[in-house]
Amino acid sequence: MSRKYVDILFYSLLAVIVATYTYFTIKTFLPINAYIGDEVWYPTAAYNMLKLIFHISPPMYFPYPAKPGIETFINICHPPLAKYIMDIFIIVMGYYPLSWRLPSWIIGDLILITGFFFTRDILGKDLIGNLGGIFTSIILASCPNLWVLHGIAMLDIYVAFFSFLSLYFLLKNKLLLSAIFLGLAIASKEPAVMLIFPALYYIGEIERKPIKRAYLGLGIPAFVYLIISLPIIIYEGGPLAWLHAKIANTVVWDISNGHISLDAVTQISEPWDWFLNIHPFNMGHGFYANVNPIIMILWAVTTPLAFVMKNLKMIITTMFAWSEWLGFVLVYVLGNHTQFSFYVTDFAPFVDSYVVISLFMIARKFYIKKGEEKNIEENKQNYSGGIS
Repeated sequence: MSRKYVDILFYSLLAVIVATYTYFTIKTFLPINAYIGDEVWYPTAAYNMLKLIFHISPPMYFPYPAKPGIETFINICHPPLAKYIMDIFIIVMGYYPLSWRLPSWIIGDLILITGFFFTRDILGKDLIGNLGGIFTSIILASCPNLWVLHGIAMLDIYVAFFSFLSLYFLLKNKLLLSAIFLGLAIASKEPAVMLIFPALYYIGEIERKPIKRAYLGLGIPAFVYLIISLPIIIYEGGPLAWLHAKIANTVVWDISNGHISLDAVTQISEPWDWFLNIHPFNMGHGFYANVNPIIMILWAVTTPLAFVMKNLKMIITTMFAWSEWLGFVLVYVLGNHTQFSFYVTDFAPFVDSYVVISLFMIARKFYIKKGEEKNIEENKQNYSGGIS
């Protein structure tokens, strides 16, 4: 079968996977006409940003949740990009659950598509590479954490998507695009800041000039973050007032236990708990932010393989995941002992794709070795036959 027909076959399979995922997303989340989990904070903050910062008041077809101060809450402790994207849909459709969830649904589909092409680019555009791409899309689609977080309006799915695109373009050596998407990821939620370190390492392998390395790895992401934050900076009264608010809210918030009562033991799940799906976060309405322990353990077990094989793209992929995970460990050490299982979504695309890539790399090595052994055996038989 020619490569053209192989591509058509696998693109068709990918389309079926995405269509099926979309169907079950709509079937599962559309009927729930209520706030799910932390939707009580983020869509309301998005609407308040429209009202207070941009002076736009789309129709409210759904009431505010019963939270103190909610009508002026703009969620300064987290960056604004995800809320801007929700705002686009709220402006067009009005304020109600479908409008604030729809961008997350779209992003969920795009993550499956990105996973296919990302894995295929690393494994190769042959049959094995296409199979690996399809398996990655299936693993992403079956990831219980991504499933819940892509279905509702929270920030983590935006981090997952933009950081995944940043890695995708980084490993294609499209460094400027990668830096822009890294900035978008950081402008969605803070955990993406940790990705600067593996990104800088890879950029250093491609671009030896320190100034250009700093410009691509630090300057562009920071510039993108600041441009996106500009309306908030103006609203807060200028750079110094905004910086003070960020330190008082973001930094203190991230290293404190204020996220939930320490007595809510079954809701709290620390970074090492995620490997065994201990205390998955209860979102309400029967949704839990579960983690797949098999995938998490495979990720940990197969990480050394990237270094043994000296495969830089595999190393960077797994280090993108470990960097974010270590970021959560860091805030735990600094004092935040109230973390949640849904944080896994932030780096789930890296974990899921890396596991597939590593297993297919092992399979490819085994296949090549068996093929070489078969050729050697056939050559021996032919040689032996010639002597007799």
